[in-house]
Amino acid sequence: MVKIEGKCTTTTAEFSKFGNGRIPLDLLCPISGKSHLLLRADAANAFDAMSAEYAKTFGRPICITDAYRDYPAQVDVRRRKPGLAARPGTSNHGWGQAVDLCGGIETAGTPQSDWINANGPRFGWEHPLWARPNGSKPENWHREYGVTY
Repeated sequence: MVKIEGKCTTTTAEFSKFGNGRIPLDLLCPISGKSHLLLRADAANAFDAMSAEYAKTFGRPICITDAYRDYPAQVDVRRRKPGLAARPGTSNHGWGQAVDLCGGIETAGTPQSDWINANGPRFGWEHPLWARPNGSKPENWHREYGVTY
């Protein structure tokens, strides 16, 4: 991973050869201001741009609790939250293209949630159908990058 003009880029475009939750950490990129939260380069750069736009409205960047999950972390989350977490090896967190958000976004109908729903798609961040309030597993905090719904 290298930074070019403040943007993160990786030297590898094909993560699938590593498997879900098995991507080497040095190929992932930190979210601005959150060095411990990692995503694919394209997802991290899009998230940072979206967060900067969000800050213009709310005076602070988007609150984020989770991003890339390696395979052991997916196993742990599934053990602790069996009704919510995806089966290990199937989560988009394991591809570095999913985030869990906070700061009001986690509650449907708040100004923060409404903003992310209206503006997230412009940056490539979607609220999956299954995670929407009337979906099969409502998770208002969850967003995915580069997945079309």
